Amino acid sequence: MKLLSTLAIFTSPLLADISLDPTFHFNGVIGDTSAESFSEIGGHAHDPNDNFAVQGLEPGMNLRVDDWLAGFTNINIFTDSNHEIDWELEEAFLKFKNLPGGFEVRGGRMLARMGLQNNQHLHTWTLINSNLTTSQFLGEEGLMSEGIELTWRKDFDRGFLAISSNFSNTASHHHRDDEGHGKDEHGHSPEDAFMEDNVFVSRLLLSYNWNDFHQNILGLNTAWGKNGYHRETSMHSIDYAYTWRENGIELGGREFSIGAEYFYRDVEWMGADDPTLRGATSQNSLMAYINYRFHPQWVAGLRYEYLAGASGGADIHLGETEYASFESAKRERLTIALTHEFRHSDLMLSTIRLQYSHDDLENENADSIWLQFGFNFGGPEIR
Repeated sequence: MKLLSTLAIFTSPLLADISLDPTFHFNGVIGDTSAESFSEIGGHAHDPNDNFAVQGLEPGMNLRVDDWLAGFTNINIFTDSNHEIDWELEEAFLKFKNLPGGFEVRGGRMLARMGLQNNQHLHTWTLINSNLTTSQFLGEEGLMSEGIELTWRKDFDRGFLAISSNFSNTASHHHRDDEGHGKDEHGHSPEDAFMEDNVFVSRLLLSYNWNDFHQNILGLNTAWGKNGYHRETSMHSIDYAYTWRENGIELGGREFSIGAEYFYRDVEWMGADDPTLRGATSQNSLMAYINYRFHPQWVAGLRYEYLAGASGGADIHLGETEYASFESAKRERLTIALTHEFRHSDLMLSTIRLQYSHDDLENENADSIWLQFGFNFGGPEIR
């Protein structure tokens, strides 16, 4: 009996159902803007940053082992704001599934589950650039975590309830240090407000389907962590999305979706020249979108975004504000887009997307137009 037990232990991995499924995605963009510089309208590492830019070349790999283990890794190769080729390891994690009590554990580098967009890769964006909240509140690459995540999920007849909690440090913080993102002459940078270390993120997600044709998703989010001021940034948000599909759970047909999210952020700051100068400043943002697939190969999109301005710790000299310990400019943007899809097979898709954006910036208004070319290969990615 002992011999049989030993053989079973050593041969079970050989009998496991193991699959490795590669993915590959490309997005490139050409266009122009009336803004003084591309940095004025950008913010995310993969937003358009030149008249021609490679937003992302993304090879990836899915791992599946029976029904208890899964994993995913991918890198993103892109042209940066200096027009040089750069790359980053976006995700590399393992996930233990179907644990007792409806739990699963994910560990490694991962895009944190926070809001509607942060957990999405570039190739899944419905517009060419990220939404303002992702880049201005969460980080230049969004909130990229290196840590561990615990998720509890309960399925019911018409949907599910899931609660995910993540404790980590941010990989994007280390990337900014490597890139040498500088401070101003007073030692301050907008990136100082981002969460960097000992970051806790929690998301409650409720999915409810009236039937096969109507889906509702409600998310509640909270996060806090140590920021670049060596103090704390916290944020809370709510998001909702509704989707109608003409063919229900079957592929094809018309599709309509509408959604919105609201973020509230509180940043504790500290003066660089005067550490005794301390305070906290709040800021909020709003995003709303509509997508309509009016033809199997055509999708129209509309998005509105508002980011409130905020500043704190102003240094007053001769009655005028010289600088602030924390400062974030007010921004407002309206974007419309038209996407044409070319379905080559179940695993292969090409896209062409035309997009116009109008930005209300602090000192100017800017109009931008972009044409994006995309190619996607592979099935669903492990999330």
